[in-house]
Amino acid sequence: MSRNRKTLILGGASLIAVVCLTSAILISRASTRPSLSAKPQSQAVPRTRNLRFQPEAVRVNRRLGNRFTSSSRAESILTGTLTFAANKRPLTIIRRQIESGELVEVVLADRRLIWSNTDGIRATQGTATEAERLLVERLILDSPDQFVLAQLRGASYFTVTRNLRPTDAGENYSGPLWGVVRISEPQENAPESRWRLYYINEATDLIDRVVSEVDGQQIEAGIQWTENNGEQIPSNIKWTRSGEDLMEFEITAFSHKK
Repeated sequence: MSRNRKTLILGGASLIAVVCLTSAILISRASTRPSLSAKPQSQAVPRTRNLRFQPEAVRVNRRLGNRFTSSSRAESILTGTLTFAANKRPLTIIRRQIESGELVEVVLADRRLIWSNTDGIRATQGTATEAERLLVERLILDSPDQFVLAQLRGASYFTVTRNLRPTDAGENYSGPLWGVVRISEPQENAPESRWRLYYINEATDLIDRVVSEVDGQQIEAGIQWTENNGEQIPSNIKWTRSGEDLMEFEITAFSHKK
């Protein structure tokens, strides 16, 4: 056999070997590659609320108890007596945590009103009056619950000052100091009071009072606290304007469920 013929035969055999090896590699890769028609396995990602946007809200949240967690959809019920214009009426506030904050139901005597950050205040029967709207706004927003949950509906937090003393405190003053945080409401469905100042006790990390403004007049809510099964809750909230009493909510019972 001539040298040229041998070279041609060897070259052809090498080419066939390369083609076979390449085909084997491609077939092997194809067998391990997932089919395009196969649906990828879906991994359910649970939606959780982020309650850690605002450091001051986190600080108060830790102190209040276990009803504010990232995955919680807790419901709490406050019952008691509301004193308003020298009249006492039974009052129940049902606060239900939702993805965007709260859905709150206020039952005053035989009148039922509902608030949410998307729909504002509405009555289950008829139309809510202006007086009812202002009353419900006081009850719902002048609260530690809303201080924590307002971050979920886009309210802005601003620390005004820390270690604030009373204006008339003397050199030997040894009473409480406060950190003051201003919460400003988003424009959509904004309440009558567009901002609130929350006075956080530096020693207890609890809110001692809330100041807001309506028609150029400041309204202050003073909060007293009690503990109920590991939860810190208000026992009494009194609203004043220029030193005069407006109304008072005395809480007699509290229940909480997840």
